Amino acid sequence: MSVKSEGYTRIDSLSQAKRAPPEFHEDRRSVYWVDRLPPTPQRNGMTTEFVTSSRLEALSQPRRAVYYKGDRPGPIWPVRRTAMNADCSVRLEQLGQPKTLDNQYCFDRTAYMMVSRGAQSAEPSTRLQQLSQPLARKQVQEYKESEWGQTFPVSDNSKKAIASVRLEQLAESKAYHKFFRDEKPVQWNVPDGALKATANIRLQQLSRPRSRTMIKDDYDPYRVSVAARRVHATPRIEELCVPIPRKVRPKNAA
Repeated sequence: MSVKSEGYTRIDSLSQAKRAPPEFHEDRRSVYWVDRLPPTPQRNGMTTEFVTSSRLEALSQPRRAVYYKGDRPGPIWPVRRTAMNADCSVRLEQLGQPKTLDNQYCFDRTAYMMVSRGAQSAEPSTRLQQLSQPLARKQVQEYKESEWGQTFPVSDNSKKAIASVRLEQLAESKAYHKFFRDEKPVQWNVPDGALKATANIRLQQLSRPRSRTMIKDDYDPYRVSVAARRVHATPRIEELCVPIPRKVRPKNAA
């Protein structure tokens, strides 16, 4: 419903776009653009004039490069006459010499090399032959080996020992319980007693589906009965409802 008066309606007023405030500036050139310049120091006491010491002003100046030289004009530049006629020292001439290879230096060998005649006809010593023999492994059944090379032999008395009656009894496997039954198969026969069993009245009453006449469509779970409104709490319940004194925060006076 709109109110009309001289061609003006409320809907037309609400459909108008929101006007921008007078101080709105569209598309500023930078986020650092300010509307007005900050005040400048004056002598009449309107603003504060900051005065620094001469040392502080000297430290605030940018650092000037005294010995800085720009890039050379190109890869070729004129060399001074003194640099052309300069003589190198003995140490500089020694460092300027290229590195020489040692007499014992050998280049990398190739994958195919010739074996000398002496290496082909050499005979190993007794110690070398002894070290070349494979390590003799002992029988695992006779020795208990916890780590490589550490064996614990079984004594002859342990091999001939006879276990006691109690030890043999403890060594026997645990038997099943007398009432233990294995898992039933997927299909099994139902006994005649279960087929001919008759349920009692209470079981039949519980197995019957709920009647539609007992369902209340107007049931309100939030309705409080009249009897519940008139119930008075016991002194013990009222005592438990009181908050703990140490957790009660006093209210500040307004």
